[in-house]
Amino acid sequence: MKKMVRALSMLMVLASVSTFSVMANGQTEGAVDGDAYPAKQLVVTCPPAAGGGTDLLYRALAPKISEKLGVPVIIVNKPGAGGAIGFSAGAKEKADGSSVTAAVAEMLAVPYVQEVDFTYESFEPVCNVNSTYGTLTVQADAPYDTVEEFIDYCKAHPGEVRFSNSGNGGNWHVLAAAFAAAAGIDVVHVPFDGGGPSAVALAGGHVEATTVSAQEVEVHVASGKAKILCSFSPERLAELPEIPTLRELGYGDLLLTIYRGFVAPKGTPADVIAKIDEAIQYALNDPEITEFMKNKNFMKDYKDADDFLALMERENKIYGEQFKALGMID
Repeated sequence: MKKMVRALSMLMVLASVSTFSVMANGQTEGAVDGDAYPAKQLVVTCPPAAGGGTDLLYRALAPKISEKLGVPVIIVNKPGAGGAIGFSAGAKEKADGSSVTAAVAEMLAVPYVQEVDFTYESFEPVCNVNSTYGTLTVQADAPYDTVEEFIDYCKAHPGEVRFSNSGNGGNWHVLAAAFAAAAGIDVVHVPFDGGGPSAVALAGGHVEATTVSAQEVEVHVASGKAKILCSFSPERLAELPEIPTLRELGYGDLLLTIYRGFVAPKGTPADVIAKIDEAIQYALNDPEITEFMKNKNFMKDYKDADDFLALMERENKIYGEQFKALGMID
């Protein structure tokens, strides 16, 4: 009996040593280096609510990312406070490759208008997958058909032209303010609860212009209630080949990217990020995903970690400048 007890005790000690050794080498709860990766699962913290466009895109990508990594990819929505709740939670996750966060443009805006414990620098960029750009859209029967004519009208009617946006301090509000500053016009910014309602307000004649996306105004353009004067994109949009960009009209790089990408907690090893990035590229190149994004008007816009970081750095400056100009920050 004593021999059996001693044998069992020895087995328990060996098991403990083995467990400690495995944990020390980072092989259990999460991967800590590229050789050990993937982790047991990859959790994607999604700050936007379930059911919206952003959520649908990440849920479409998840099975393909999982296919490449060989582990479950789980989307967890943590909405609220303009995305602050989700971004804050994502930044606090373990930097072991078991978690990433859905990086959307609000990640730049929120720290300027709320007291939060994160900025875009609280994360490691992984990659960008989709970009959307605003348009300058006006009522169909407006007495101007070009951007130049619209600007001339605004200058002749200072403080009278109303721009709808998706909320005070939101992406489209900042874009409209940046355009007004560049054009030297005095306009009124009218907030609504989202890009869709903002477009409806234009179609209903409650405002004269809006800067929301082509996808948000397309139904009103098709019904003959609105017309697009230009896009705020680097190149002409594939769905609007006849519409000029503001850059073509001499306004340089006045654009704001509504991006969707992935970021990881600060300190996540570079080789682990590379493997996650590889899996995301695999998903983006899948024919089913390509068709899904085309049908849902999600413009594919892959950017690697370096280019994605450069995008966030550039546009973070725009948010800071425009919030200051709007009197929302000192």
